[in-house]
Amino acid sequence: MHTNVLMIVTNAFRPDPRVAKEAEALTQEGYDVTILAWDRERVFPEYDEYRGAKILRIRTGWAGSMFSFLINYPLFFIKGLITALYRNIDVVHSHDFDTLPLAFIISWLRRIPLVFDAHENYACMISIDVPHIVPRIVLRIENILTRRADLVITVSEVHATHMIPNARHGVILVENCINMPTDIPEPIFEGQELKLLYVGTLEPMRYIIESIDVTRTVNDCIYKVAGWGRLEEEVRKRADDKQIQFLGFLQHKDMLKEMASCDVVICLLDPSNRNYIGNSPTKIYEAMSLGIPVLTTEGTTSGDLVNSEGCGLVIEWSENNYRKAIEVFRDPSRRVGMGEAGRIAAKREYNWDNMKQRLLDGYLRILEDNDN
Repeated sequence: MHTNVLMIVTNAFRPDPRVAKEAEALTQEGYDVTILAWDRERVFPEYDEYRGAKILRIRTGWAGSMFSFLINYPLFFIKGLITALYRNIDVVHSHDFDTLPLAFIISWLRRIPLVFDAHENYACMISIDVPHIVPRIVLRIENILTRRADLVITVSEVHATHMIPNARHGVILVENCINMPTDIPEPIFEGQELKLLYVGTLEPMRYIIESIDVTRTVNDCIYKVAGWGRLEEEVRKRADDKQIQFLGFLQHKDMLKEMASCDVVICLLDPSNRNYIGNSPTKIYEAMSLGIPVLTTEGTTSGDLVNSEGCGLVIEWSENNYRKAIEVFRDPSRRVGMGEAGRIAAKREYNWDNMKQRLLDGYLRILEDNDN
């Protein structure tokens, strides 16, 4: 008999890379996975399928801003709860804090195991956008509900450290890695001309606009930017389709091809945002798997990873430091060495096969505990 897993996300799953990998891993192991997603933009099919996982999207009013998110969240909560109560579910899997209260209620009403998968430090993430009291309330609720979770998963040691005191069975570390692609061409590093790439959410405190503005003044350097978010309009204004190119949203396979053809992946994060201190963006692990050097920032988990593996450069952000790093990357032999260091680390440790096994072991434990 199949184990039915309900995953909950507050995005439309187009797809969300981490959720997609975990859902596929469980499906391949024989689990029956349904992803309950929130189509906040009201543009995706209500029913869909992704590599064996079913996708069920809930629609509310348009919720593309923080204010509209808060206004529509109660309706998503109610619709999600009603949907879950009429489905056959054995495990409910919350992706991030904003789905945790709903998942907890479902778990409590149905008497089924609760999985809490923290993609980030949510309280720190929202702290730049909301009054100071809100992150404190969020953290308090998260701590309480974490104690109720049967399985707690997160993305980095930093996040795990602050969650462990409230996790009854410890915290499983499932980092945002991929397996080394076999169908993507090997990178070729030649000459001093550089192709830079940023892929990810276009949000403040990632030095996106700052790095674009500096790059516009650097010769023999092309900067491609892909993603979506609040800074999209600012990026579009600066794009000239020559030195600065905006690629919009890329599907994962297209993104990997774009990454494999660049010279440096940009992953700059402002360490004054405490959420960024503990996050290593997925794109760093993907760059390592492809053998592409990374440029990231001091004072972050990303910087610690890149420094320890020698797979790129780590700077304290300033225009001058950014320019100096660009000049270092111009040496093809340095790019080759950093790229190879990243691939070695990915093959040894930072790959999805390793992370998938941690996920599956965690699921096996909670199901055995539930049977007992």
